[in-house]
Amino acid sequence: MNNKIVFGIVVVIILAVLGYLFSSSSATVSATGSASIKVVPDEVSVNINVETRNLTLSDAQEQNKIISENLLVELVKAGFDRNNLKFVNIYSYPEYDWNDGTQKFKGYVVSQQLVVKTAETDKVPEIVDSAIKAGALVSYINFELSDAKEKEYRIQALKEASADAKDKAGAIAAGQGKSLGGLVKVVNQEFNYRPWVYYESASMGGDAKVAAMNIAPNEQEITASIVAEYKLSRF
Repeated sequence: MNNKIVFGIVVVIILAVLGYLFSSSSATVSATGSASIKVVPDEVSVNINVETRNLTLSDAQEQNKIISENLLVELVKAGFDRNNLKFVNIYSYPEYDWNDGTQKFKGYVVSQQLVVKTAETDKVPEIVDSAIKAGALVSYINFELSDAKEKEYRIQALKEASADAKDKAGAIAAGQGKSLGGLVKVVNQEFNYRPWVYYESASMGGDAKVAAMNIAPNEQEITASIVAEYKLSRF
């Protein structure tokens, strides 16, 4: 056979193989992995609202200052470090009554919140008592994860979701008669966690003191999901 013909056949074969390899290596598969973890919160937080009203802003501020100071004193008596007690969301605004389309000035409202966190659930009744004695309102009580625990569970949940995505992608690849190649990219990842409201004065009503006496953390669920894309094997 002519050498040129042989060379031509070889080139065609090589190009065909390269074309197949190229087209096969560009094929990908993606899958969504999910994970669910049952956890017990290791912290409880009590949100206390100090709200005062008066005809003048200065009087409303002065009243708020007195209640806030009394609240701090009571919490220190309960064993909390004053340096760790910080008020947040401090604001004031004028208040009006609306009647038949007209407004009547009522005075000023001054409000600020204090969030007390503790790992000792038996301290919650004392926190609530402190708020009541000072003349403040318990807005809500939450079960939460500490920063350290939230980080730990986030890593665990995302790892499990990632492994689930890889298992699913592998099964899809096997169904096509191929095996899973390398990771191309992670399209999306989510970690879902939020504090669990145990008591909320605005919507649940009831007595914060009674709720505090019966407080007990329950097992809760946190979830994570991840979308991963992989190459398919060439053969």
